[in-house]
Amino acid sequence: MKKAKNLLSTSILCICTYLVFAQAGGEDCATATVISSLPFSGQGSTLGANDDYFESCPDVGNQGGAPDHVYRYDNGNAPLIIDVSLCEAVTNYDSQLYVYEGTCGGNLIGCQEDGCQSPAYTAQYNSSITAIPLQPNTSYYFVIDGYDVGSLGNYQIDITVNDIAAPDSSEIPLVYINSTVYPIPDEPKVFGSMQIIDNGPGNMNHATDPPFGYSGFIGIEQRGSSSTMFPKKGYGLETRDEFGLNRNVSLFGMPTENDWVLHGPYSDKTLMRNELSYYLGRQLTEYAPRTQLCELIINGIYQGVYLFTEKIKRDDDRVDIDRMLQTDIIGDELTGGYIIKIDKGSGGNNGFWTSQYQSVSTQPEPINFYYHYPKPDSIVPAQQTYIAAYVDAFEDCLAGPNYQDPSLGYQALADINSFVDYFLLTELVKNVDGYRISTFLTKNKDSNYGKLRMGPFWDYNLAFGNADYCQGGSFTGWAYRIHDICPGGQWHVPFWWERLMSDPEFTNRARCRWDELRAGPYHTDSILAHIDSNVALMGEAKDRNFERWDILNDYVWPNNTVTGSYDQEIAYMKNWIINRMVWLDNNLPGSNGDCSFLSLEESELPPEINVFPNPTEGDFYVEFTSATDNYLISFTDINGRLLWQESRSNIGLHVIESSQISTLQNLESGIYFVTLTSGSQSVSQKVVRK
Repeated sequence: MKKAKNLLSTSILCICTYLVFAQAGGEDCATATVISSLPFSGQGSTLGANDDYFESCPDVGNQGGAPDHVYRYDNGNAPLIIDVSLCEAVTNYDSQLYVYEGTCGGNLIGCQEDGCQSPAYTAQYNSSITAIPLQPNTSYYFVIDGYDVGSLGNYQIDITVNDIAAPDSSEIPLVYINSTVYPIPDEPKVFGSMQIIDNGPGNMNHATDPPFGYSGFIGIEQRGSSSTMFPKKGYGLETRDEFGLNRNVSLFGMPTENDWVLHGPYSDKTLMRNELSYYLGRQLTEYAPRTQLCELIINGIYQGVYLFTEKIKRDDDRVDIDRMLQTDIIGDELTGGYIIKIDKGSGGNNGFWTSQYQSVSTQPEPINFYYHYPKPDSIVPAQQTYIAAYVDAFEDCLAGPNYQDPSLGYQALADINSFVDYFLLTELVKNVDGYRISTFLTKNKDSNYGKLRMGPFWDYNLAFGNADYCQGGSFTGWAYRIHDICPGGQWHVPFWWERLMSDPEFTNRARCRWDELRAGPYHTDSILAHIDSNVALMGEAKDRNFERWDILNDYVWPNNTVTGSYDQEIAYMKNWIINRMVWLDNNLPGSNGDCSFLSLEESELPPEINVFPNPTEGDFYVEFTSATDNYLISFTDINGRLLWQESRSNIGLHVIESSQISTLQNLESGIYFVTLTSGSQSVSQKVVRK
């Protein structure tokens, strides 16, 4: 996001007197000033220099056009970790810093536009990069650049060795990874080994203890999108056997699997925003990723505090939906299970379809749905067509005139309670990425409660006031209405939430659910106690993390505030949460007059309906088993026009053949609904006529 500039200040800087310094950088890579040893401090001025290099850093979208200088360092026979800064002494303009490995202008391993404030400048628009790994016998180029064409002036570059040792012991598990390639690349996965020292809750973990948590092979790669430019990397890994095949194991007491994520909190200086969000998610739903705080050491180099996390994946103990084969192309087998997501078109997202509805904004944008399971390279055309048609039908129902009708509207195709839960958590934490990035949905087989469901929750590191754009730092306002504040930009929110918030059924359920949660796991004291337990659990590990990553006094995109200490980071987040919950208490719409649905037993609900074949090219069967009498069964088209209706009073199995009902014969292609109603409760199933 573009930051505001003080043009007068910039102009004054441009006409000020520039000093002549020793150890100034070279004009370009060919004439780069060679750094003979570390630590190093160099000073210079970019006045009169050329604009030779430009990189777009993941902070505020620098403009380019600024003059630049270049330094080169040739590392020796040993790996090093270094810190690079333009934050000291004489730097008096909006600076930017790049670091290239091997070839200048080639492999960019560091890029930072804002992050600190030089004593000679008026804002936190100077640059620093912490803990850059240097490989043996490799050249590195340090480019000093500026935000835009008017950004030039005096600078001081400081390069120091960051030699924080790995811990001898820790209150949280120690994870040791040895990789055949380091730094670990962003795909493909490289071979390595992993040892986990985990002596259980409440026990210290010593570097000399046996690795009872795990000792074996892995494949590992970098992961992430905008976070890949942070020096503290995130990783995806697979546990493997000696032949390189996937090996299902239980880690930290989590259910057995082979796909895992190591999340490295960097801009989140509490180190726990994702952990806290997933914990809160598990209070709502059957599944949210399980996690374990740990300390990570890769090839002997200490990396800091990480969150060992389950990867979102179809599995009986993760996203528990039906398995799909490429041969599942007809009938009930075609109807699930699916995992899709609304996300960026990056990070391996290469298979998608586009919604027929754009976002609700003065500058509307298309919404893309990406295949997650089956994977883009595994899903077959019939499955792509089915899940796209299902989501299209859901959107048609939600956008249509009968959207508030439980039988004819969106509830016929979507699980309203899962949408309520996703809404409440995303609004509680006010995730600026919510609804529009890393937003997962699932659909199971029609025979196994096959409605569209929101979740699981994922990627909340920019939540709880940790964003300085689109009012992400404010504890007031609605996250789903981000386009009221930022109508442009990328990756928009679907129209769904504006529509849902105009449905009294949705808002009443949200109000009831919120009040229920506030009396239990979402009570202020409960959430604050969980935060305190994490702080106590990490012990000295959090201090070591910020010795490695010395950023508590620096702006890291997109921090809303720079507090200067870990305790103040925790205090800021706690205060934000307290105020946010009060705001929601006072502003959440809906009535809690009748919340009886919260305590309904499964036996009190209408039975599930099976339709087969579905989709159909002609005749079909409707089957359900009733536990009580007095059901009304009806068949309507997508516009709510009644085609057939009949009462049933006997308990037991019911089978209806469309070939025996004249109005259900020779149906035109389209979407239809069969609905069971008993008292005030109803359930519907979609029928697709090809």
